Amino acid sequence: MSHDFKNILCRNFSKIILPNGLYCFNYHRVGDPELTQYDPNVFSCDEQNFKQQIEYIKENFHVIALDDIDTIIKAKLESQKYALITFDDGYIDNYTTAFPILKTYNVPATFFLATNFINDLTIPWWDKIAYLVRHTKECEVKLSSWSETIDLHQSNVTSSIRQVLKMVKKNKNQCIEEVLFELEQKLNVKHSDNIEHPPLFMTWKMLREMNDAGMTFGSQTCSHRIMSHLSIAEQDYEAKESIRILREKLNIQVNAFAYPVGGIKSYTQDTVEIIKKHYNLSFSFIAGINTQKSIDNYAIERISVDNNCTADQLAIRLLKLAIKKLINNWK
Repeated sequence: MSHDFKNILCRNFSKIILPNGLYCFNYHRVGDPELTQYDPNVFSCDEQNFKQQIEYIKENFHVIALDDIDTIIKAKLESQKYALITFDDGYIDNYTTAFPILKTYNVPATFFLATNFINDLTIPWWDKIAYLVRHTKECEVKLSSWSETIDLHQSNVTSSIRQVLKMVKKNKNQCIEEVLFELEQKLNVKHSDNIEHPPLFMTWKMLREMNDAGMTFGSQTCSHRIMSHLSIAEQDYEAKESIRILREKLNIQVNAFAYPVGGIKSYTQDTVEIIKKHYNLSFSFIAGINTQKSIDNYAIERISVDNNCTADQLAIRLLKLAIKKLINNWK
């Protein structure tokens, strides 16, 4: 069986087996990861694959806007396959590359923004870490709070960056400023905020244009620090202040939140209680299909689009999620 035929077969089979419910497709960057000096793992796909994925989603799902979710959850989540397209962080290629495609296909999307980065040349902490790993000549690294040493391979810098960031994200014992300082010392590289680079993030002017075109926005805090690593007071500030900024800059209501990083350990029950005070919905980065029986309004599952997957590969990923859900329901 040829690879292409197998993909087509799985794509058609997925139409039959996928359950009705809410499918939240999550993107970060759209473009070529080879062109960045920062984190290549943040790129979901290139422009061509994004276009084909939007065609696939529009053909096989009823695409909805963020404002539709509350009604659908309460009334008819099981009536058909719904799709919500989301983006995290606010990278500029969301505007320059993804937005024109969304407009062409008349498809709405929701953009969760870390407000500190908008209209600013600030480099986010994960991209600074990626820069340090890219430019080090060291063969390994271990921070004082880490339980293990990570081998660094310049022949596969993408994997090295992923491993270092994974360790940073799961470690609560150092704040991100301390992590960056110690990494600079251990890797013998310094990241300067004065490095000349094209803007990484969108401007408020761009976002207002997108808002006028029917795109919607939610919060992903101000600083994009991991909520479970912060005090209760810091978490509340991040949740509340980002709403104030978005309302002031875009003149919009803000009802939805996406947990930074979004994995199971990136937020706690305390975090959820804080989010409930300020938002109607929140989204995780945990892979899954949201059905009437499984949906949690404050941990809505999303399907990560990554590794420059094709539309056929995305369909196969959905098929695997559906089979996994079916098996879990039988247990």
